[in-house]
Amino acid sequence: MPVYIERTVLELPRIYLNGGSRGFLVGIDPKVLLALVKPTLVDVAIEKG
Repeated sequence: MPVYIERTVLELPRIYLNGGSRGFLVGIDPKVLLALVKPTLVDVAIEKG
């Protein structure tokens, strides 16, 4: 299944993903996610300013 991640997410120190049960979150370094799922990085966020 293709996975797409907003490129700026990689700048965050930690992200939280659904762990498979309601209310169960898993916190990981986004660079670990990058290595595991090899997503396509996209630019979809709009900077306000």
